[in-house]
Amino acid sequence: MSAPLTDLLAQLRACDWVDLTHAFAPGIPHYSGFPDEEREVLYDFEEGVGSMGTGFSAHRYSHVGQWGTHCDPPAHFTNGGRTQDELGVEEMILPLVVLHLEEACAADPDLEVTAEHVRAHEAEHGEIPAGCFVALSTGWAAKWPDAAAMANRDAAEVAHSPGWGVSALELLVEERGAVAIGHDVTDTDPGGRVSAGEVPAESYILGADRWQLELMAGLDALPAAGALIVATWPKPLGGTGFPARAFAIVPRA
Repeated sequence: MSAPLTDLLAQLRACDWVDLTHAFAPGIPHYSGFPDEEREVLYDFEEGVGSMGTGFSAHRYSHVGQWGTHCDPPAHFTNGGRTQDELGVEEMILPLVVLHLEEACAADPDLEVTAEHVRAHEAEHGEIPAGCFVALSTGWAAKWPDAAAMANRDAAEVAHSPGWGVSALELLVEERGAVAIGHDVTDTDPGGRVSAGEVPAESYILGADRWQLELMAGLDALPAAGALIVATWPKPLGGTGFPARAFAIVPRA
């Protein structure tokens, strides 16, 4: 008879659990083409505060789907692609691989991750297994919630932030069979490309029927391999993006 799942949970509880999610609020860093979040107090414990009444607390949150740490399903960029509600729960817990490029990105904020960066990771940590989530840790999460620091724009309003290159994603998807990717920056592509209206990496990954998490937290504290990621989100029918809650389960040394 197989061991009960409570035994497995006990093993997982003996690991470190690392939150990979920023708390969201009005004014947080976000894609420049989106409006800011708005909040309204509908009900409050104090008389005269809520617009609709008192006796309990209830707020209305108005924000774009791509807000805070969030999930982009294929439908965000692909007409007819899977929507938020069509992403299966079996994809919400995956082996986690982290590409640690914090030092390289500090030296070159325009860094574009290539297949060579992926191969360098594999030379040190072994081949990336099929069915995993691959996260890019650039160190940019340390700038949160300073929107100006994360965008890092020059006098011409060109953003200077790192991101994925298509060659890296092609290797991860077509040769390694990755299920999803994530990153701690605002956009999939480097800021310079986004400023020029070019988004080849995001177009590729979502067009390949993969999903991604953006604006992740805590990646710099994770091992390069050996952890699990749990990522979940609400289920809006036909949704093309929504804030997510993600965390890593990391074996203790």
